[in-house]
Amino acid sequence: MCTIGGVLIFGDRLDEDRAKRIEEVLRMVIIKGEERGRDSFGIVSLSRDGELNVFKSKERPSVAVSKMPRMITEDTVAAIFNNRAEPTTEYVKVKNEDDIQPMIGERIVVAHNGTIANDKDLESKFGLIRRSKIDTAILPPLLEKFWDGSLNGFRDVLVNYVVGSYALAIMDTRRPGRVWLATNFKPLYMAWYGDLKTLFFASLDDYLIDDWNKPIWGMPVIRRVEPYTAMEIGIDGTWSTVSLRKEGQVKRRVLVIASGGLDSTTAATYLLKQGYDVALLHFNYGHRAETQEDRAIKRIAEFHNVPLFEVNMDFFKIVRHSPLLGDGEINRVDEGREGAEFAHEWVPARNFVFIALATAIAEAYGYDYIATGINLEESGAYPDNEMEFIRLLNRVMPYAVGPNKHVELIMPVGHLVKHEIVRLGLEVDAPLHLTWSCYDNGEKHCGRCGPCYMRRLAFKINGVKDPVEYELPKEIEEEFWMGARPYEVPKRPGQ
Repeated sequence: MCTIGGVLIFGDRLDEDRAKRIEEVLRMVIIKGEERGRDSFGIVSLSRDGELNVFKSKERPSVAVSKMPRMITEDTVAAIFNNRAEPTTEYVKVKNEDDIQPMIGERIVVAHNGTIANDKDLESKFGLIRRSKIDTAILPPLLEKFWDGSLNGFRDVLVNYVVGSYALAIMDTRRPGRVWLATNFKPLYMAWYGDLKTLFFASLDDYLIDDWNKPIWGMPVIRRVEPYTAMEIGIDGTWSTVSLRKEGQVKRRVLVIASGGLDSTTAATYLLKQGYDVALLHFNYGHRAETQEDRAIKRIAEFHNVPLFEVNMDFFKIVRHSPLLGDGEINRVDEGREGAEFAHEWVPARNFVFIALATAIAEAYGYDYIATGINLEESGAYPDNEMEFIRLLNRVMPYAVGPNKHVELIMPVGHLVKHEIVRLGLEVDAPLHLTWSCYDNGEKHCGRCGPCYMRRLAFKINGVKDPVEYELPKEIEEEFWMGARPYEVPKRPGQ
């Protein structure tokens, strides 16, 4: 709803050249940040002796900056600004300086992006006096009343008193040379300009860079302030962070996206052994092996005595364009090897869709984690099995769920290839005999598609005969499994 940003300047007092260069970058950040706020602009800089320099304007930031005096001088150690996008619920027809951020209290200065939903309740309950009816104005007196100056104390105020959304940049005139940053789900990024010994921060990383095409050695170091995190940063080199999630908020309940195959079954069993409260989530999406996979997942859920969610997804009939959905033939070249190494059977956006629906179910039913059976082996052919896919989705997950909700993707076998997954499955007593891996829907595995090829070879590498049967000639099977030890069916948990 706004752009906030600012600087923290390290090192000795500024010379004229360095001060000008910092000012230039700061003005660039302000102007680029107009994208997120055009209704007013304000900036406050802080000197080493705790003096404030204030400039506020009712004009849009790009116009206001052209009239703004120098804000970075030899004595400046920090500055924060706000480009306001005025919410409909906070509209002020006639603004004065106190209605323009940053909000200034007796000693606390706050730049805020978001909405404080309980500002009126805080005002009446604690007798707080604020200088504007705009919601952000409640934060300086609130902090001055309840904040003990520590990072944990800052956290406690935000967690225990503030209801709403926020990214915050805060200065304290009693402690110049420090800034406090905090965010629940509103974005906030930092950029370290090493040549200037200055930390810049703003609502989006794009605002902190003048040219993304520069060589890497000419770029500042960019870092995101992680959602639900508060930070204290000092020019003395101190750097501290603390979580804004309430204690006990994150539990060990995990929803496992489970096909009924080797990977997800091993992942689920491993998580059970690690003490997680596991439930299985299975999708029937009109694919060729739907009947066998559905039978397998029911048996696996019964074996582990865990809840099973099943979702029927008829809309994949519209997607089509995959041999698994009836368009084209399964690749069986070189007994399935080619199918194991190239994504012939790719289903458009399947895992992306699965994870989106799993996120909704996990949030609704209170599961803090979603586990998948993605693995290193299949990432060679399928991009949605690459670990980076899950890592990047986790970066957006705080924006995909409700405020103060926690849903995180985990990949217990994401770093393993197929024979390592089989080995792990054997070690944790996963019911591998109940799993279904084949792309076809026969009574036996076909033995000639990509998953069958990988499965058979993975068991052979481990010296164990695969417990499932294949539609392959008896003599081929006897020769292939020669010397392998029999598979030992694990006991059900509790037996």
